[in-house]
Amino acid sequence: MSEPFSNEISFKFKPDYSWPEPGTKKECPRCGDNLELVEKRPTYYGKPWWCVPCQWQYSEDDLSQAVKDSREEE
Repeated sequence: MSEPFSNEISFKFKPDYSWPEPGTKKECPRCGDNLELVEKRPTYYGKPWWCVPCQWQYSEDDLSQAVKDSREEE
């Protein structure tokens, strides 16, 4: 007889992203266009930054890592 399914990994469906102050401006690390800052709402589960042309979301950590990676390429 098979053992019952056990999921020991817990999933977090709403990550705790740090949200920048309203009015903050950032550029997309892929295309260079201005990123759109998404309004922080209890019903929103995505990352705070959105690139319209790339259709990609970014967190503050993602953007920091992109800057770090670009410096390593120099």
